[in-house]
Amino acid sequence: MPPRKKRKSSGAPKEPEEPLDFVAHIREKAQKRFASRRKNVNYDIEQNVREIRALLNINAEIFGRVIDSASNYGSGKSVTLTRYGFDAVKVRQSGESTEFITVPARSEHSFAIDALLHLPHDLNDVIVVQYQAAPFNNFIDYNAFFRSALMLHEDILEPFLVKLKDHVESIHVLLGEMESWLLESQRKIEFIETTFDTKLETPSPDHLLVEEASDCNCPSGHYGFTRCLRCSAYFQAHTRAATSGYYLCNQSLYPGKRFRCTKRVPKIHILKKYDHDGKFEKTFQITTESEQAKLKKCLEYMDS
Repeated sequence: MPPRKKRKSSGAPKEPEEPLDFVAHIREKAQKRFASRRKNVNYDIEQNVREIRALLNINAEIFGRVIDSASNYGSGKSVTLTRYGFDAVKVRQSGESTEFITVPARSEHSFAIDALLHLPHDLNDVIVVQYQAAPFNNFIDYNAFFRSALMLHEDILEPFLVKLKDHVESIHVLLGEMESWLLESQRKIEFIETTFDTKLETPSPDHLLVEEASDCNCPSGHYGFTRCLRCSAYFQAHTRAATSGYYLCNQSLYPGKRFRCTKRVPKIHILKKYDHDGKFEKTFQITTESEQAKLKKCLEYMDS
């Protein structure tokens, strides 16, 4: 009879029985798991600890600055930032004058923030993750995570810190992009101030619109934000004339009279005015340098 074939061994290799050998075996596996595949990696614990601490401090400062402009960070994998500023300069004709104006604008932008909420797979399942205090309890407390990691044996700590530093650096880049987007508003304000030799303040949510008086027959849908300039009452306090359809003041001082209401319109900032009888209308989106250059060329032409 031909010799029987040996059965292939199944399952993982047998682990050492001796306690110290078992400890060494587990540490060796951990070293291989966290070892970086990049060349010329610096495993120096002292330097990596110093750099990670510095990055964590900077990240915390940036996070504190941008989170005030954020919404919907309580759930999901993204956060929406909101900024207020001036995105465009418009040229318009006003009577016999040509005006350069700007109006306040509200902008939103969403950023993926998975790195702030979850550890990468190569750092997971080693140390229990702690989270920040409410209302930011969805965000990982990386400072606490880092401090817990320092309790690891040096054989594991060396490669672990390399992985952690890479991840903290990626968070630094993300937070930097978020802050840079918010600061664009201030840079555009500075451009307008320098170009037109004027002073602008960053608009607040309450100052995006201003009230303007106008004649109207005030449909009921405007109840929420329109007030009568004669009697100062909201539309609900008025009666509607059956014949004309206008809303009427209930005060006997103005019986049966059409009233003037207010409406909310963008606040206009006149930057420069020229006595020019021509008609020229143009909008310059000052987000890009090319549009800023075109605006300056336009001003040079008007000044010539």
